[in-house]
Amino acid sequence: TTTDANLVLGRLGTSLAGGQVTLDAAKAADAIDARIAKPLGLTTQDAASAIINVANANMADAVRLISVSRGYDPRDFVLVAMGGAGALHCVALARDLSIPTVLVPPNPGVAAALGCLLVDVRHDYSHSYLKAAAEADPKEIEAEFKGLEAMARDQLRSEGVADADMVLSRTIDMMYQGQWRSLQISVPAPFADLARAIDDFHNDHEREYAYRRNDAPIDLFRLNLTAIGVVPKATLKQRDVGSGVPQPRAHRRVLFEENSDYVETPVFDHGDLLAGATIAGPLIIEQLDSTVLVPPGTRAEVDQWSNTHIHLSGGA
Repeated sequence: TTTDANLVLGRLGTSLAGGQVTLDAAKAADAIDARIAKPLGLTTQDAASAIINVANANMADAVRLISVSRGYDPRDFVLVAMGGAGALHCVALARDLSIPTVLVPPNPGVAAALGCLLVDVRHDYSHSYLKAAAEADPKEIEAEFKGLEAMARDQLRSEGVADADMVLSRTIDMMYQGQWRSLQISVPAPFADLARAIDDFHNDHEREYAYRRNDAPIDLFRLNLTAIGVVPKATLKQRDVGSGVPQPRAHRRVLFEENSDYVETPVFDHGDLLAGATIAGPLIIEQLDSTVLVPPGTRAEVDQWSNTHIHLSGGA
């Protein structure tokens, strides 16, 4: 449905995946017109815009769940566009969330697959430790962590990870007595300072739930160990630095939410943009695995690693 809507609005081209996939704009318009526009008394273009607005609102709500709902201000972050269609919607989400900058990776459609190739080996271990913090013994906790670490090191060694490439981190699940959910609190190795962990719990609880109870008793729930085996990373290709902006490969009429009618919009090929290229929207950047939408009032900048930075502060 969102593909049909983006196609009708001109944001998505009819030729995808280097010409291996061809979309039918007329059939997309007919589908939206018959199923949504006519039943609701809308024009085809208004219905397509409404489809995109609903999709964007749902995605923005999902971002709020992992940011605002956890005590983080989205304005302090950069929004990374992932997936083949992420770059079509990312600026609208950033505007909704007041995020100033969007970053589109070199190949957003396969960025997750690249991550799987580069990700380190990871194992998670845990041990139940049900005890009131006032009764807990730091030495006992340290012994439990050492047992988990011994298992982790044996596992990583069996997978060919050298000791120097092992990174072990510890957390303790803690909660106020009577609560049913806990927070994971990072603790150092060796563990000796329970008071520090309790203070960190109060601070994290206030950040996530907007209140703290310094006088309330605290329970320890579980001891956790994350074992990372660092693997060699591939060297990513850097893009040549150049001056000036190449000519667009095509133009097409695009309806942006900032405009009341379609706008003749330049379409660039991502491979033609050298590092340092800065272009004011509106424009579209196409590549094999994705389409990047750069609306009016924004500007796109390509860095040496082929990331596209979209700045929402203005097109100048």
